[in-house]
Amino acid sequence: MHDNLIKIDESIRAEADGLLDGQGLRKLLGQYGKVRVAGSYALRLMVWHDLDIYLEADGLTLLEFFALGGKIAASLEPVWMSFRNHRLQPHPTGLQSLYWGIRLGDISQGAWKIDLHAMDSEICAKQLSGIRQLASRLDEQSRLRILDIKSQCWQLPQFRRELTSMDIYEAVLDHAVTDMSDFRKYMTKRGVVIQ
Repeated sequence: MHDNLIKIDESIRAEADGLLDGQGLRKLLGQYGKVRVAGSYALRLMVWHDLDIYLEADGLTLLEFFALGGKIAASLEPVWMSFRNHRLQPHPTGLQSLYWGIRLGDISQGAWKIDLHAMDSEICAKQLSGIRQLASRLDEQSRLRILDIKSQCWQLPQFRRELTSMDIYEAVLDHAVTDMSDFRKYMTKRGVVIQ
């Protein structure tokens, strides 16, 4: 079981590399700033096709970001893209960025979901520092516990709404949650009943 979870992570990260390098997404984004692949990819905690990318791009204008969106659409042919200006209304996490949400198909069926945030260097450095701090807390046992719980959660109706990957990370790393049963109890105490 544990070997399988590690193989799933490795396989999905390899697919992400195919998107980034094989299909030229990293090169395209690199025309606008420094590309920082973050989230589950950076943490080696991937169980589904979700790619978080930070584009470190001081002074990137709204028009340039929309031009980039057009190039992404032409290159990847997504079925859906959404824009948000988190410079004017920060993301619920407080992140100030320009955002493209990109879906390459039906994510409930395993299609890629790409979250692209363009931000200035100072904000990006803070975000990357948080990821490094989280990574420093992971060991083999906690990584496997997180992969196991995430693999059981990502298709739940509450996922990305009432519960997130960060909830799982905090449960395992800060509250000694060891498995899905523990996680259900932990989330119930927080007012989220997992179906």
